Amino acid sequence: MWYQRDFNPIAISAESLPVKVLKGPRQVGKTSLIEKLPDIHVIRLDDNATRNFISENPRLFLDQYKGSVLIDEAPLVAAIFPELKRRVDEARRNNDSTIDYWLTGSNQTLLRQNTSESLAGRANYFDLNTLSIHERGEFNLERQLLRGGWPELAVSEHISHVRYLNDFISTFIDRDIVSAAGIERKAAFSKVLALIAARQGMLMNFSEIASLVGVDVTTIQSWIFLLEENGILRKIEPYSSNLNKRLSKTPKIYFEDVALAVRLQGWTDVRPLILSLQFGFLLETIALSEITRFFTSRGEKPRVFHVRSKEKVEVDFLVELKNQCFLAIEVKSTPQPYTASQLKILDSLKIKIVEKWIVSPQESLDLPQVVSFAKIFDRLTALNQ
Repeated sequence: MWYQRDFNPIAISAESLPVKVLKGPRQVGKTSLIEKLPDIHVIRLDDNATRNFISENPRLFLDQYKGSVLIDEAPLVAAIFPELKRRVDEARRNNDSTIDYWLTGSNQTLLRQNTSESLAGRANYFDLNTLSIHERGEFNLERQLLRGGWPELAVSEHISHVRYLNDFISTFIDRDIVSAAGIERKAAFSKVLALIAARQGMLMNFSEIASLVGVDVTTIQSWIFLLEENGILRKIEPYSSNLNKRLSKTPKIYFEDVALAVRLQGWTDVRPLILSLQFGFLLETIALSEITRFFTSRGEKPRVFHVRSKEKVEVDFLVELKNQCFLAIEVKSTPQPYTASQLKILDSLKIKIVEKWIVSPQESLDLPQVVSFAKIFDRLTALNQ
């Protein structure tokens, strides 16, 4: 079964630089999406013979292909990047607009190391993560919490989500990311990941985590950056306003896919999870994933903030739309209207907030501002014209 992704590579190509880099974690469908483009040549660098050929003579190898080319897992062969730079520069000198390369890579740390210099000014970067609710075409809370948007878990009901996600954690996170970054304290890195999972959605106290793990704050922040870079975490900064000194300056951190957070927290059943203190934060994770995927599917960078005053009045998300307009979002398991304190803190920001949503698993006839998880994408589409 194939789920139609909202990311449209054909439309993206029409307004992009000659090299398009599609980033994202393993197993989210990057290669499957691009190889469906018409008349595209696919080069898979997970093949040893192909890697050896390119390493020895990248120019001769790429001379075999004309038109659109997909280079899958490009970071596995560093020699490919200087050759791509040469080809792009040559095409520009000759006014050749036909050059069209797509690169994919799961390990963003290696990808950044290879592209930061060779492809500067020659490549655009795009993100693809797990399936959104909109792409799935349905919303089931239990399924979303336990299986998230992982394509393989969506199409293969018989696969154990616990085993699948455990394997993903041990291979991609604990092995690939750690190895690429040269992290020596692997046990400490894994503990940090678990502590972040337990605190996701809360104000993040880096000093507390550093103390619990026994490493310095700078190391904690560098590890979090690696996990952000590789599509595992998303840091949500507080909205900053010079007009309001009462706002918190502490960020929050969420997992890109809720099922990964649920697995790292140790849940295997939804029933006790729903009764836990983590449930509200996990609902926020689902909402945030849907919001950010709306923007990344258009090749745009999401600009999402949280709002919290020093008096602990908070609004979950503040989403920046076009033309300096904003959308305020509160996520609730049971819909409740904004409080007077919340409305006051939003008014104090002195920005144009076009709508104030209450996002919940279900819609409410009593509160028209309630938006269900299944309707987030469509409502954002109408709002962000």
